[in-house]
Formats: sequence, C-alpha cells, structure tokens
Amino acid sequence: MVAYIKNNFFLVFMIILLFVVPSYARLSMMVTKGEIESICNKKYVDSTLCFEVLKPNPTIAKLDFTGLANFLISYTSRNVSDVLKEVKLYEGNTTDLQTIKLCEEMYDLSLFWDDHALKDLAAKDYDGVNSNVGGTLENMVTCNEELSTMKPVPQSLIAKNNVIKNLSGIVLTILECFIRKGSRLCSH
Repeated sequence: MVAYIKNNFFLVFMIILLFVVPSYARLSMMVTKGEIESICNKKYVDSTLCFEVLKPNPTIAKLDFTGLANFLISYTSRNVSDVLKEVKLYEGNTTDLQTIKLCEEMYDLSLFWDDHALKDLAAKDYDGVNSNVGGTLENMVTCNEELSTMKPVPQSLIAKNNVIKNLSGIVLTILECFIRKGSRLCSH
C-alpha cells in the first residue's frame, strides 16, 4: 500500500484537493457575523428587523450573499402572501373596498415581482432584482398611504406592510453593497 501511495502521490494529492479545496471555498464565501452586522447597521436598513431575521436563523450561517438575498426575497414573498390573506378578510368588513382592492392588486403584483426577482438573482441580472424588489418596496409604501386614509386605520396591516417594505430594503442593501458592490450609498 505504501509503495502504491508513493507511486501515485500525485493522484492522491489531487483527490485530496478535490475534497478539501471546494469545502474551504464554500466556507470562505459564507456571510460572516461581521458582515451581517454590517448589513444590519447600514443607514437605510431597519436594524431591529434585520437582526431579528438574520441572527437567530441557523440556515443563514450556510449562505453566501446571493443565497442570503434569495432567502430574504423568499421570506418577503411569504410575508406578502400572509398579509394578502389577511387583507382579503377586510373585504367584507370595510366601507372602503376600493382601498382594499388596490392593496390586493399590489400584493399580487409584489408576489409576481418577488418570483421574478428570484429568477433574476439566479441569472445574475442584478438590475432586474433591483427593479423587482424595489417594486415590492414601493407597493408597500403606496398601500400604506392608502390604508392610512381608512376609518378606522388598519394599524396592524400598516405594520405588516412596513415589515415587507423593510425586508425589501435589506435585500436591496445586500444587492447594492455586497453583491454588486458599486453603490455610492454603501461604505464598507
């Protein structure tokens, strides 16, 4: 066996490299605790929400920045879907059906955009990600403006929309500051 290893040292060395180097490369690309702190402490990020979503989740430790953006877009989409179900319950209990219907359309559109943002992220179409995630963020702002005119004001829906808006903001921060690394708004 020793003679075989001596004679095939190069082969053994290559086999070791095949298993060790990719594992090391995956580890070195994962988002670190310090990078999460950097994301959550950016000027335009709701740091409380950011730390709440990113700190306690054990899957975060296995992700690179693209994986983290993917995770957050999916998480945002689940929130949009949950709030859409809640908004539909308001249909029979409000005199302002027009506002509720407008928000429903915005949630549906946000689900569509989040789905496309995931596809764009996979294709490394970062302008598409920015546009789609930004659309979801803007939809939540618009919906909240409309909801604030209702009597009584549905504060719980507004709060949930703010969470969706802020999650979208975190995704945009990761995209611009850590994936594209080209924004003037991001200082490392």
